[in-house]
Amino acid sequence: MRAVKTSSNLNAREIVRKILDIHHEPMPRGAWWWWFWLFFFNNPNNPAKPRQLMILWSTKNVREIDCNGLKIQLKQPLDRRNLDGSVAAWYFDGETMHHNFLLEQCALNIADNTLYTDSSVPTSYSIGDKESTINIGSEIEFITESGNKHKFAAPTYYSNTYIRDMNFSMLRLNHQNLRGRIKTEPILGSAYFQRVFVNAPVVPWYWGIFHFENGGILTYFNQYLLGKAFNTGISFFDGDKVHEFADMNITRAGADIPTFSVYGETEHEKMSFTVKSYAQSSWTFRKKALGVIPTKLVYNEYPAIISDLELKDKKTGAKIFLGDLGKSVGNAEHTTGLLL
Repeated sequence: MRAVKTSSNLNAREIVRKILDIHHEPMPRGAWWWWFWLFFFNNPNNPAKPRQLMILWSTKNVREIDCNGLKIQLKQPLDRRNLDGSVAAWYFDGETMHHNFLLEQCALNIADNTLYTDSSVPTSYSIGDKESTINIGSEIEFITESGNKHKFAAPTYYSNTYIRDMNFSMLRLNHQNLRGRIKTEPILGSAYFQRVFVNAPVVPWYWGIFHFENGGILTYFNQYLLGKAFNTGISFFDGDKVHEFADMNITRAGADIPTFSVYGETEHEKMSFTVKSYAQSSWTFRKKALGVIPTKLVYNEYPAIISDLELKDKKTGAKIFLGDLGKSVGNAEHTTGLLL
């Protein structure tokens, strides 16, 4: 059954308040919640490969799940006031990818507009009136705020119902301005955030988010199962207007550090672009369905740039090229397997 998608009519401030509001969210058996940040920032030693850091706070309403060899055994039932969960992160420092930069089971505490952990390296995510602050220990601090005023960069909230109680909700910030520090070094860049609550089997996908110098934003999504793509689409903000492609095609070339060729077309426009990755990290999740059937999802993340892009208006012949947008930075995902 095709998902039924609805978008919220909440204003931006109300949506942001929902980020850490978990008290009224349904959490049936198997539900998975996560809060996910991607930070893209300057790399003075090699500007062609911007530094990136991903951090994820997560909990799942199951007794046990394995992530990269860490067996996470969750207390049942989950206590919303003190969630049993985990924190995970990777960090590409401009030269080296630090896998499992953080990976630890811990309590996720939510109070006073802040999510914080009791992990060995304390982490926190605090939401203020205009800024959000993310801390990883005492050495890393990121401060994000809205900078792009277009509605495509504003907070958005979506929900899908697949069938009966199988559903998900997603709250995202497509673009945030970023400043902060790594130890004593000041950094500048941009950031992306999403909060996802899902109660459905996790099927594999392709996904990407990219920011351009001119304020443009590009994102795409393509789920697939048994060789068949579904729930696909490209959304491209060129710095002036948004272009939407409900259907898309994506192909992968290369092994550890791949490229992805993406194409979309409507009655009025067609678009193609190439995603060129320059680093890689991954998370392998293992869980036994019904307590006995092994299932596995391999979640690959690739720091990447857009190496070429063309959008063409079929009627006028007008084109937008990568050079019109400026330099890019972003992240591409490709997952394989199935987690039940």
